[in-house]
Amino acid sequence: MKRFALLLVVAAAGGLAYWKWPKAGEAQEPPIERAGPGYLPAGAPTGPPPAPAPPEGFAGIEFATLSAFDYDPEVDNVPDEIRALDGTRVQLVGVMYYGVDDPMRVVEFHLMPNHGICCFGTPRTNEVVRVELRPGLATRYVLDYYVVRGTIDVRAVRDAKGRVLHLYRIRDAEADVLQ
Repeated sequence: MKRFALLLVVAAAGGLAYWKWPKAGEAQEPPIERAGPGYLPAGAPTGPPPAPAPPEGFAGIEFATLSAFDYDPEVDNVPDEIRALDGTRVQLVGVMYYGVDDPMRVVEFHLMPNHGICCFGTPRTNEVVRVELRPGLATRYVLDYYVVRGTIDVRAVRDAKGRVLHLYRIRDAEADVLQ
């Protein structure tokens, strides 16, 4: 019978640890602690810097507003005040989800309120914004916060099986690292 190493993620009191289940006869190694404060990767900021004032023609919005309700994809219960943002030019601050094709030339990505939301649980549908940069623009993946400006679409985009892929999209966007 083949023996397989089992990778378990163990929530330790001081943070997330990785644990390799030992094979028969192997010594058990202590868990390897993740670097960084709490659950965040090393170098990740623990909170956003102050957002700049939105430029003229842009409305400043926050994730707290976009995610302030329990979204039900069966009834698409987006509140009217959120639906009214559809087609508006907005500015939003958040972090880039790490799952990008080329970290040195990112042209589309998912924006979230903070690093912890994607690493420890599943973000809710209304806690993620799909960002599509304006043609010809690109940014790079970093752990810092971004300020994103573009036109927001508020509508559930579904796959062939009816699952919601995203509720919010910012298109024709520009994304700058927030210093």
